[in-house]
Amino acid sequence: MPSKSIKLGLMPPLTGIVELYGPEVSWAGKIACEEINNNGGVLGQKLELIILDDGSFPEPSVNAANRLIDEFDCSAIIGNLLSNSRIAVSSLVSEPRKIPYLNFSFYEGSIQGRYFFNFAALPNQQINRMIPYMARHFGEKMYFAGNNYEWPRGSIDAAKKALQVYGGEILGEEYLPIGASIEEIQRLLESVANSGADVFVPYFAGADQINLLNMFAEMGLKKRMAVVMGHYDEAMVSQLSPDVREGLYSSNTYFMSLNTPQNKNYLELLEKQPNITGIHPHGNGVLTNFGEGTYICVHAYAKAVNMAGTTDVEAVVEALENVTIEAPQGIVSMDKGTHHAKVNTYLSRCESDGEFTIIESFGQISPIIPDRYRSVETLSPPTTPKTPSKSLQKELGFVSKSILEAADIAVIATDETGMILQVNKGAYQLFGYLKDELHGLSVNSLVPPHFRPFHDQAIKSFVLSDQKEIRMGKRGEITGYKKDGSFFPAEASISKFKSDDNEWVLVVTLMDISARKQAEDELIWRATHDPLTSLPNRALIKERLTNALVRTRRSEQNLGLLFVDLDKFKLVNDTYGHEAGDQLLIKVAKTLSEHVRPGDTVARLGGDEFVILCENIASEDALTQLADRINNALRTPLVFEDKEIVSTASIGLARGHGATHSADDLLRESDTAMYASKQHGRDRWQIFSSDLQVHSKQKLEIETGLRSALDKNEMVLFYQPIVSSANGHIKGMEALLRWNPPSGSVSPGIFIPIAEEIGMIVSIGRWVFEQACQLQAKLTKLYGDKAPYISVNVSAKQLDNEKVVDDFQDILTTTGADPHKILIEVTETSIMTDADENIRVLNALNKIGMNVAVDDFGTGYSSLLQLLRMPITHIKIDQEFVNGLDKREDSKLITSAVINMAKALGKRTIAEGVENQTQLFELKTLGVNGIQGYFFYRPMDEATLLEVLKNDDTIDEDLKKPEIYITIYISKAVEGLKKADIDRLISKAREFNLANAISGCLIYEKGYFLQLLEGEKKSIDLLMQKLHEDKNHTDVTTIMKGYFDHRLFSEWNMGYWDIDSAIQNPNIEVLMKKEISLKELSQDPRFCYGIFEGLANKATFSKKLRSF
Repeated sequence: MPSKSIKLGLMPPLTGIVELYGPEVSWAGKIACEEINNNGGVLGQKLELIILDDGSFPEPSVNAANRLIDEFDCSAIIGNLLSNSRIAVSSLVSEPRKIPYLNFSFYEGSIQGRYFFNFAALPNQQINRMIPYMARHFGEKMYFAGNNYEWPRGSIDAAKKALQVYGGEILGEEYLPIGASIEEIQRLLESVANSGADVFVPYFAGADQINLLNMFAEMGLKKRMAVVMGHYDEAMVSQLSPDVREGLYSSNTYFMSLNTPQNKNYLELLEKQPNITGIHPHGNGVLTNFGEGTYICVHAYAKAVNMAGTTDVEAVVEALENVTIEAPQGIVSMDKGTHHAKVNTYLSRCESDGEFTIIESFGQISPIIPDRYRSVETLSPPTTPKTPSKSLQKELGFVSKSILEAADIAVIATDETGMILQVNKGAYQLFGYLKDELHGLSVNSLVPPHFRPFHDQAIKSFVLSDQKEIRMGKRGEITGYKKDGSFFPAEASISKFKSDDNEWVLVVTLMDISARKQAEDELIWRATHDPLTSLPNRALIKERLTNALVRTRRSEQNLGLLFVDLDKFKLVNDTYGHEAGDQLLIKVAKTLSEHVRPGDTVARLGGDEFVILCENIASEDALTQLADRINNALRTPLVFEDKEIVSTASIGLARGHGATHSADDLLRESDTAMYASKQHGRDRWQIFSSDLQVHSKQKLEIETGLRSALDKNEMVLFYQPIVSSANGHIKGMEALLRWNPPSGSVSPGIFIPIAEEIGMIVSIGRWVFEQACQLQAKLTKLYGDKAPYISVNVSAKQLDNEKVVDDFQDILTTTGADPHKILIEVTETSIMTDADENIRVLNALNKIGMNVAVDDFGTGYSSLLQLLRMPITHIKIDQEFVNGLDKREDSKLITSAVINMAKALGKRTIAEGVENQTQLFELKTLGVNGIQGYFFYRPMDEATLLEVLKNDDTIDEDLKKPEIYITIYISKAVEGLKKADIDRLISKAREFNLANAISGCLIYEKGYFLQLLEGEKKSIDLLMQKLHEDKNHTDVTTIMKGYFDHRLFSEWNMGYWDIDSAIQNPNIEVLMKKEISLKELSQDPRFCYGIFEGLANKATFSKKLRSF
């Protein structure tokens, strides 16, 4: 029986994170449907619109799409607002079922299918005009952020490219989960606030965007930078107060303020709809680009069917490829080649009443698929899961029962085409699927769309290659794609074996490395920011200053630098303590940030020194007015413990241009002006001029003394031994410079920076190197090849000296020192002053035979960007991290990341500032190679050193034995033990382990516990005694015990394991052969240990081990 109507499905977000758009999308669909039916319908029949909620997420969207087709017999579907939902509906419903799918929402451009038609904006239509406009009018420094799924990532990728083409600077890029917490949003905005950005570009969905904009205004950031969005409209601003929404910019295909006949007609029809109280901003009647896109989609489908003369899918598809609609935004026409429409784009500014003023019309723009997605093809899964052969089922059957099912590691078995045949629980949990949902899908669906062609080819190449396995660490980092569309970083291994049917079976193991990436990000952040104030540090502001000078060459505008130094800050520290001093520094940082102009960057150089980078300075007046504001603001006292602390500032001002100044020039000139300000009474500002007095009285005295210090034999070297972590023997020593003029010793922290400033560091450094070489030659005569090495600090100024390589070569020849026993120490900051030239010099020194160490690693800027380019053999871990090992978990995490990175790169590590047994134990368990600090030796003169070396013939008691004691035991659980009982046992064990530095792993199966414990022997012995007395355990039997040189599990949490401690992957093929019980395993101690090695598996997990 023929249908009385043609049914069209619509999926608005009536619930979930973008539910505020649900009503307008529904209204738009109904109004369009009503217009069509009033004009004769479709093929003479009524067009019936079926509306189902998509829930704002992929899973309910897919369910809604299938229901529209199966239950309601819809011939086409329209949706979905969020990109992750759209990708899922296209790949899981529309393409495999060959159903026309019309999209109403702007997106990144990742979908390319025969049945997909996009009637909204692509990045080139929405973003490529928006970014240059904002850069021209507000500034070229931009900060990007968004939710962690395809639309924000793809859109931001396009925005960054547009900015780079323009010549702008990307100051930040961050992603938060959908439904981000207030705390996460606040941390993001704190980074934005300290970035110095001219423009903030947020790409968040619905409620997240609203929360972010509210907090952005609350933090006072609207006066600091402009904001432009591709997702900001009348529906959103109706949820914001006037002071929040006013002045924010948006680029899109439609705004209600457009003056077109079609728009006027639509709004009149909208006002007549039930429950509409009026048209925005005077009522709840709203239309945004989403509703307008829905209106277009309904009309486009109806027009296509009428053009085709049938609802036959293929005929409708061909008609859709040529459809044109007169819409409220203007003429919209489909591009046949891309299945994406030519749309109109506008840039607008929101007013306080919630209306948008059109700033610029960019006209109709043709779609361009972004490069990121040019090679993407639709990878549609089969409609039903593929069933493996019986022999293959037998071989794969063990996967669900094996040890891997209990471990938090994802294991996926596929056929040679990549179709998923079997997965374990870890895979379901990692990718967010329910049981059996992964079966039959392509493994390519577990990576983001733009990676799928490459991933598909990689699998084909592996199948055809002679390789049987690619282990973790060899394959490189990959990006995982969860069911909800969110991204995560992962490491993967892949192996293959032949089934009885002579078919290749691929086994993939994956691990989420988000924790490790977070540690690396923290390391980079510490290298570029001041940890107290969160402001950019010296290294980062120098980079920003250098980039700003480059921009002045294009703009012809000068830039300015304010050097702000607090007056009598040392007195505050001495009088009220360091806590008061820290609070004052935080207050100053906040005050400076609140009083600078939009786009200015505030940074802390160190101590009580701050700088402010100001671009586009037309005259000195702009700088002096800012300096006046800052001087006035800083006079406000800080209340600390009921005491008022007043600290004024001396400010130095300098102006420059890329044609005349370098970053160092401006820093030096503003510093000079600041000292002149102090000399003239403090609490004031001074503009740099050539006749300024260059140095203060103290600096002049030090400078004068330094120039004659070598001639007067006032310099001397002390040496601090570096011991082996394996046995405590002295393996090397660091040469430390001391200056003892008649007036009294001067701290190296004072005289070395001045020596660098006045150029004396080159001659002083040459003398230090010569003295160290003379001692090394003497040590070689005494100890031969066993002589310890000497490390010598070399500054950036020395590296800049064109004669440094020849000078060092001459000294080595003259003294007879062994270059292989000389270690050149350079700081990260010194390397970055001129990275390319300094790396060239270090390579030349390395060719002579000298090794190179990076000093104070983790506090500079080269950590991950330049390390691979340097001839580095040693990495020295800064004492800031060492001091925190027994106090802060983040210090341990960062130290572990540094050591593991060094191991991966084949470098040796030395920990500085080791002062106690706890720090030593932690460093040894993390695998550090060398120890330097007061715990072993203080700096000493040469004579004392020679005496110490004579007695260095015994192994230190603290290092006599390998420090990690390991015990593996098996026990039988009492009958009736339930999961809740096991959870209580693990919780109790965790408390004991944390208190006693015990790590390990517990496995439970069918009434038996198998456990590995590792730590100090006395702690392990005490725990074993408790286990023998524990009524929950019987038949406690020790399988294996002894000393080992490293931990398998680095966290002190029983039942957890750490990715950075992993050393190998489980052998999937062996474990798949048969089912093994814990009782059977306990018969072979070596195999038991191997099981725990496999579970450690080189990953950081924070999920509790489940029972088998």
